[in-house]
Amino acid sequence: MKNLGQKIKKISQKPFVKNSLWELLAKIINIGCQAAYFTVIVRVLGAENYGAFVGITALAALIFPFANLGSGDILIQQVARDKKVFASYWGNALIIILVTSLLLTLITYFFSPLIFPNITNLPAILSILLADLTGLAMFIVSAKAFMSQNFLRNSSLLQIISTVTKLLAAILLTTFEQPSLLKWSYLYLLSTLITAVISFIWVSKTLGFPKAAPQTIPTMVNEGIYFAIGESAYNVNSDIDKTMLASMATLEATGIYGAAYRLIQVSSIPIYAVLSASYLKFFQEGTKGIEGCLNLTKRLLPFIAIYGVCSLVGLIFFAPWVTYILGDEYQNAIATVRWLAPMPIIGSIQLLLADTLTGAGFQKTRSAIQVTTALGNVGLNFWLIPLYSWKGAVWATLSSDSFRVICLAVAVAWFYIQQKIARKINTKN
Repeated sequence: MKNLGQKIKKISQKPFVKNSLWELLAKIINIGCQAAYFTVIVRVLGAENYGAFVGITALAALIFPFANLGSGDILIQQVARDKKVFASYWGNALIIILVTSLLLTLITYFFSPLIFPNITNLPAILSILLADLTGLAMFIVSAKAFMSQNFLRNSSLLQIISTVTKLLAAILLTTFEQPSLLKWSYLYLLSTLITAVISFIWVSKTLGFPKAAPQTIPTMVNEGIYFAIGESAYNVNSDIDKTMLASMATLEATGIYGAAYRLIQVSSIPIYAVLSASYLKFFQEGTKGIEGCLNLTKRLLPFIAIYGVCSLVGLIFFAPWVTYILGDEYQNAIATVRWLAPMPIIGSIQLLLADTLTGAGFQKTRSAIQVTTALGNVGLNFWLIPLYSWKGAVWATLSSDSFRVICLAVAVAWFYIQQKIARKINTKN
């Protein structure tokens, strides 16, 4: 028993394990806060108003990657190789975010009446867009700044702060006599901006204040655009269904589908905690080629597969409890949760393979696959949503995500074989 205790203690002291545990702890706390926040908002706003909120946030998620142009990922990539460049890449990331996020907010707001003919509350749309483009971008790049220096504990605490501020905003909403989408949008914006300010101050005081290096911004943008395209394509697969439901179906159907999808996301949190903690490690292993990344993938796969299967069974079994949590208005969400139950395992394997490509330097291939499958998802949604409402969105999501896993697996295998052949040729010469 003593030897076992020593082994456990030794394993727990490893940086990757410590980072994973911190990330998991943050995610566990976030699960509780998100569950409470989600339950309050769904019940207080009702299916229609919640559907409008989901539709707007889904649209923001589609555009969000271009609000930061991959600056956070480039920051991690460069600082992982040379910590001395942190200040300049931190400063450049902030400049890129402020310019692009505000510009995209204004453009999206201008076209929002065409995208959401059913949502007439324009101030609410603007507030949510500002929160999810500018405020969220600042928070995300701050979290990635901590990740670049392997400060996973700080990054995890930032996630907790973000969730807690939203929970407090949701609780504050319940104090109004007549809660509305507009009131919630203002509280949502306020909570996001508070988190953004805290994030900026904390990173600057801990790691160093930003220093602008304008001469390297074009290079950052050129490299970061591929991260933005890949992330946007991933978000299209995750969120285009909600945006299209809000535009082409009813806000009530969007609310029901969005609520069910949110439950699926919450169940995936432990898996994404491990993947988030391993993101920096993929870049480090990538210096050995795709084989180095694959070795890391093999170590992570058993946990992801086991948890994914348990999650699938759990979601199917506990689906009837949805109405006890959300209310009788969400009766149709029971079937939606069961249909979407395979998503945690599909999504986690997809991210694992995608990070394998990114870590090995094949971000362009990852982006190309994600864009192609995203276009297929859009096409399926255009075809199926008018015919089957939320069921069409479910079928489109499952089909496109499964196809993306296959494409990513083929790409990883292809590059692995290519590098192995090249290594043999070099050895012979």
